[in-house]
Amino acid sequence: MSNLSPFLDNGQYTIIYNMLSMGIAAMLFTSIFLFVGRERVLPRYRMAVMVSATVTSIAAYHYFRMFDDFKHAFGPEGMGVVAYNVGYRYVDWFLTVPLLLVETVAVLALARAVQSKMLMKLVPAAALMIGLGYPGDARLDIWGIEPSVWGLLSTIPFLYILYVLFVELGKSLERQSAPVKKKISQLRLLLLATWGVYPISFIFNMNATGFDPAGFVARETGYSIADILAKCLFGLVIFSIARIKSAEDDVEFAKSEFKD
Repeated sequence: MSNLSPFLDNGQYTIIYNMLSMGIAAMLFTSIFLFVGRERVLPRYRMAVMVSATVTSIAAYHYFRMFDDFKHAFGPEGMGVVAYNVGYRYVDWFLTVPLLLVETVAVLALARAVQSKMLMKLVPAAALMIGLGYPGDARLDIWGIEPSVWGLLSTIPFLYILYVLFVELGKSLERQSAPVKKKISQLRLLLLATWGVYPISFIFNMNATGFDPAGFVARETGYSIADILAKCLFGLVIFSIARIKSAEDDVEFAKSEFKD
């Protein structure tokens, strides 16, 4: 729980209010689209699409919670309540970030042994990255460690994840078609770009003198934009890869789904 002043001016309040509202809408309706669209891919690729829908569904729930918590802490009805729970975001990330990596591996339909090897590396690293970042962002007093140190520690598993995705996963793409390779390249760049926003937003709120309204707005806005891109857009790219691979695997499917 972060101890914050409830005083934001009208413009600052409105920015965060609208960003959280947009997050709810984006996550909710992407979930609906993916759940409905799962029948538009072959069975072997549906798991990846369903995981994508699960990611955005979990995020939609947590955005509802964050939206309600923000109004309670900073809105007129707050009546001096000064606690905004940044933990909602971290619980969401702790669940969804590993699943994002699961759907990336699942959509490629790699050999079972290769999938297991990849996930055994990626999932624990993702959980560790989120777990190390939370104490710094929530400013928890654990062993006297500064928030910046927690942020630095969480960067280590982040770099390891990038290594696995760009180097080790790259070796598994040799048998994929050119369109799929292109999409996976886009996915990895999207992941790099959006995940890169999180530490920047984290830094914006690392004001040693206490609560900084401008830094708080920058953090929440950055997190929300990055979430929408990293979950909704990411899930839609996964869906498009599943469609491409389904068409490559089944001529009849390609004829029925991709009519001229």
